Amino acid sequence: MHWRKANILIHRYVSYYFFGLTAIYSISGFAVNHIEDWNPNYIINKKSVTITALKDTENISDSELQKILNNLEIPDKTYKNDNIFYPSESSIEIVFSENEKLVLNTLDKTAQYEEIKKIPVLHAFNFLHLNEPKKFWTFYADFFAIALLIIAVTGMFMKKGKEGITGKGGIIAVLGLIIPLLFLYIYY
Repeated sequence: MHWRKANILIHRYVSYYFFGLTAIYSISGFAVNHIEDWNPNYIINKKSVTITALKDTENISDSELQKILNNLEIPDKTYKNDNIFYPSESSIEIVFSENEKLVLNTLDKTAQYEEIKKIPVLHAFNFLHLNEPKKFWTFYADFFAIALLIIAVTGMFMKKGKEGITGKGGIIAVLGLIIPLLFLYIYY
C-alpha cells in the first residue's frame, strides 16, 4: 500500500474514532475558557429577604424558619440540629443538603437561600476534560492526546504538490503557528 493512502486511512479512521471525544473536549474547552464570565459546571440560584430579629439565635424555632422560607418562596425543607453552623457571631448557616443552604445574618437581618445545580451535560463534559475520574481515564486521555497529534500530522500530508505541505498547505500551517507563538512571546 502506498504511504499516502495509508496516511489518509489512518487520518480518517482515527478522526472517526475520536470524533465524539473531540466534540466533548471542544465544548468543554470553550466553556472553561470563559470561567471568569460564568460557572461552567453549576447554576447557583440565590434568593434574599429581610428578616425580623430572631428570638433566640442559638435555637431557631421551626416556625421562625418556616416563615423565612415562606418569604423566600422555598417549599418546606427538613434539617437536623447538627446541620446548623455558626461561622461568625452574626451568621447562622442551615444546611438542607450538600446543594442547598440558608445563611442568616443577624446583624443585617437578612436571609439568603442558595441552591447549586449541576449544568446538565456540560458538567459531565468538564468532568472528563479536566480529568476528574483519574485512574484509567488518564491513560485514555493521553491516548486521545497522541491521537490528536496523529490527526494533525497525517492531515499535513493529505494533499501533495501545490495544495500540500510544500505549497499552500505549508503556508497555512505556518500561519496557524504564528498566533500561538505570538501569544507565547507576549504573555509568557
